[in-house]
Amino acid sequence: MKKSLKKLSKVKLFLIVFGLLVLLTFIIKPSYARYIYNGLKDYYYESQSFYFNCDKLSSNNAVFQLDNWDGVNTFNVTYNMNSIKNDLVASSGDIYYDIEYECSSNATCTISKEEGLIDSTSHTDFFTVSITPNTVLGQGDTVTLTVSASSTVPYEKTISGIVRLNVGVPGISYEIVDKGGQPYLDFKITNTLNYYQVVTAFGNYSVGDRIEEEVYNNLSSTDKEKCTSALIKLTFNPNIILVDVTSDFYDNAYSYTTQQIDGKDFINSITFGVDPVSSISIRFYKVEAANNYTYPYYNPISIIRFNVL
Repeated sequence: MKKSLKKLSKVKLFLIVFGLLVLLTFIIKPSYARYIYNGLKDYYYESQSFYFNCDKLSSNNAVFQLDNWDGVNTFNVTYNMNSIKNDLVASSGDIYYDIEYECSSNATCTISKEEGLIDSTSHTDFFTVSITPNTVLGQGDTVTLTVSASSTVPYEKTISGIVRLNVGVPGISYEIVDKGGQPYLDFKITNTLNYYQVVTAFGNYSVGDRIEEEVYNNLSSTDKEKCTSALIKLTFNPNIILVDVTSDFYDNAYSYTTQQIDGKDFINSITFGVDPVSSISIRFYKVEAANNYTYPYYNPISIIRFNVL
């Protein structure tokens, strides 16, 4: 009986606040009213022990942006669904949902499934959308993916989100792989360019000149050292992360800058080259191991500034 009264009081409270919200929609901005309305709906769902969440979708249309896509390769976006409030509380029943998606006209999107089930045992599910450019995109081009997931049973709720892929330097992309509690992070760079450029002038070549791979292979070892596929500069705060200076990557760097902290010099930027059609992983040690610097999905902005020179 006490549980029934408690449940009834929550419903009454929701109805009262909902009525006030309807009145407020005539007074305040519609966008702000919608934000409040969605918050109240979420409160009501939680009062019914109903949790319908995703790491890239929300009631107020989550937005994720990647500013360094190569514009060439297929990019996979994984949506991790769950019915969990926290480590101790989760929905008691199964949740069925439908998925809708739309891709901008300059790309083709395919989805792993169009409906899903978050079961009451694992409380998790996932689906993937693959984005493939219709043509090789250029620097400054953008692909947009819009996704919404709508629960059908036991309650109807829609969460949505937008993923924007902005093409940086064509052929070069990067990401940060990390997790909370881990003492280090890995900064991973992928280069799909299949040519070299001159970084130190020699012979008839000037800085910035492009050299195809077959020409590069015929150069002397001394001249080869004056070329790289892409010259990259990473800038970071040594109060937060420290680059691993024991790696081959550091030994082969072209230059670096430092800043003083408590009277000691610490590297805060480093410039290096990468080979054509290659990948490189650079390790940084975190000052605060508990922090998670994963990019782009966990954090919309990279803690490490990336520039192609």
